[in-house]
Amino acid sequence: MDLSISLRNALSGLQAAQASLSVVASNISNAQTPGYSQETVPLSTKVVGGQSAGVQDGVTQRELNATLNAAAREQDTTASAATTTNDYYQQIQNLFGQINGTGTLTSVFNSFSSALQTLSTTPQDPVAQQAAVAAGQTLAQTLNNLSSGIQQIRASADSDIAGNVATVNQALQTIAADNIQIEHLQADGQSTAALEDQRDQALDQVSKAIGVQSFVRTNGAMVVLTSNGQVLVDSNAAQLGYTQSGTVNAGSPLSALTLNGTDITSGVTTGSIGALLAMRDQTLPNLTTQLNQFTNNLFNATQSPALATTNSGLGVTNDANHFFANLNTAAGVDNASTIEVNPSLVASPGLLDGPAANPNPAITQTLVQNLNNPQAFAAGGGLPATTATLSGYASQAISQLATAAATASSNSTFQTNLQTQFAAQASTVNGVNLDQQLEKLTEFQNMYAASAHVLSTVNAMFQTLFQIQ
Repeated sequence: MDLSISLRNALSGLQAAQASLSVVASNISNAQTPGYSQETVPLSTKVVGGQSAGVQDGVTQRELNATLNAAAREQDTTASAATTTNDYYQQIQNLFGQINGTGTLTSVFNSFSSALQTLSTTPQDPVAQQAAVAAGQTLAQTLNNLSSGIQQIRASADSDIAGNVATVNQALQTIAADNIQIEHLQADGQSTAALEDQRDQALDQVSKAIGVQSFVRTNGAMVVLTSNGQVLVDSNAAQLGYTQSGTVNAGSPLSALTLNGTDITSGVTTGSIGALLAMRDQTLPNLTTQLNQFTNNLFNATQSPALATTNSGLGVTNDANHFFANLNTAAGVDNASTIEVNPSLVASPGLLDGPAANPNPAITQTLVQNLNNPQAFAAGGGLPATTATLSGYASQAISQLATAAATASSNSTFQTNLQTQFAAQASTVNGVNLDQQLEKLTEFQNMYAASAHVLSTVNAMFQTLFQIQ
């Protein structure tokens, strides 16, 4: 055999073994690094002049299953939406309470009704009169607090959308910047594995916030689209737009979600942003609608011409001869936020029995009867049109909320478990297999030693030849 060929083979073997050992060492050291994909150096036979010339080591590349990654990423989107929805439903349920719990709208309303019932059996009892007014104030304050709590949760969703948008925009910029570097490195025949890992991690961030699909061009650049096909990254990164509101109430116009200036709010239904938009624009406003219907019917049920209360002057509705005041039943967007006991009644609880000079104990009896009579409720907030008592309607609303919260919790658990399974499978396929790497470490060490031995032998033979000459 030509000694020069043997020398070339040995040198190429050394180089290939050294490159492979370097990658194996990197794999082992990054076994616990999040987002790191196992790397490998492709080895092939080097051919020079139609003859084998040793080993050719290629450009370091990642070992991963793109189809599995895409499926895992899609599940990340679903799980992120489910988790976000569940987190917000837990906040809502904490606000409204459990179905049979104390302090709920139903229990507070029933306490008010009971206080009026007690007064109706002991007319003109100042203690009972004061207790009925106090119970009414507690009910009004409960409605105020529920209304305020709903808007606080909407404000939280508004803030979280803004935070998610900022994260997505930063991740899109990262993908676009990585694309440029990857294109250059690939054109120069250098490894892009580390940058591809970095780009995938940025894509993971985007997918959790908003559903995505992606593909990689032959030049190595990644194109990212929304789940319904709008471009997020091509040659440049697109820009999501969102303006967080300072104050949120039921009538506040909240920001649209835009993509390069175009409103895409209605088209975003996946990921954490999709879940937050649904909470902000549907779930929470539905609760306000239900509270509004309850409040309006409560206002109407506690009206009597015999009540000696006067117009409070607080709202646009003439609330004279009403137990409650400060409502716009014609066009109020959120009457639960404004309702209060009529100020004249707070100042003089005895007015519950009519004018002091001509008391009428039957007034409270009529109010109790009105409170417990079935009333018409229009369809709204996810509840169908129905005829029910105020207590029954409140129970329906709380029951509907409890069912939705339980469904959200169950779905979140299921989707998160599925996400964990996908992640584990992806890690098994794409992550570092330490046992395999240790085997490769031994293999390439032996390869290095064998090549070094050949090199040493060839060198000795050259030295012998030189001495002979």
